[in-house]
Amino acid sequence: MNVGRTARELGKRGVRAAAMATADLRPMPELVIIGVKRGGTTSLFRDLEQHRAMLPLVPSAKRLPLRENQKGVHYFDSNLHRGRRWYRSHFVTELTRSRHRRSVGAAFTAEASPYYFFQPLAARRVAAELPDAVFVVLLRDPVERTISHWAEQTRNGVETLGLREALCAEAERVGNDADRLRSGDLATSHAHEQQSYAAQSEYADSLQRWFDSAGPDRVLVDFSERYYGNPMRVIGRITDRLGIAPFDEPVGGHRNAAPRPGTIDDDLETELIERFRPDVERVAELLGDPPPWPRFGGPSPV
Repeated sequence: MNVGRTARELGKRGVRAAAMATADLRPMPELVIIGVKRGGTTSLFRDLEQHRAMLPLVPSAKRLPLRENQKGVHYFDSNLHRGRRWYRSHFVTELTRSRHRRSVGAAFTAEASPYYFFQPLAARRVAAELPDAVFVVLLRDPVERTISHWAEQTRNGVETLGLREALCAEAERVGNDADRLRSGDLATSHAHEQQSYAAQSEYADSLQRWFDSAGPDRVLVDFSERYYGNPMRVIGRITDRLGIAPFDEPVGGHRNAAPRPGTIDDDLETELIERFRPDVERVAELLGDPPPWPRFGGPSPV
């Protein structure tokens, strides 16, 4: 038995129960990073954590012997059955916020659950529950995102097929799970979340769904390549939107990277480019800004 791990789990359960009992005193978050998976959400969240105004999720690593603070709650995609009080229990109380505001001048809470962007019902759920929140999405070159997603699953021992084979198997694996999630026949789908390598790299439908549900003014869209090239510019857009002071010192770092294969088959890369090209054009139309992806004719990200 791993005594330390058991103690941490018991501690987390105790904190969660206590926080649920005071859920009515815990305001919802001001900021939600909604995606995309393998697009830099972890790096962006960890950078924002360094802002003096941001308060961690409950329980924090300072309260329990955790390796790091929790990043995502995944309530609106995988944990809706746990209820609204469970979701609110992840955020600090208004009293804690007030004390923090008096101490540093501002306070906000955030979570990052990158499947929210692609899950068919998440946009509608989130927009209804968080009418005042700001939503952030980082879009990544779809070819690179597809490869990175597959590489992550391979690294974790979940994916046993090669890249081409996994892409060929995608449609059969996922089937009509998107429709079943949308209709309520399925609550969750591992294949839809974890094995939709190419489908999750087609952004236009998801972007339109979020614009329709939350309004384009509440969805702050940027690009992974621009974030990694100039993190302070992207983070500055977020702090401006939240109405808080910018960072005192530069931040930025690449976290949770899945090593990319040194080379991929040229024919496969060409196939992916042609598959994604119409979607990239739709994204450019929706944003009025060509994505900074040179392989699709876009500008350099920096």
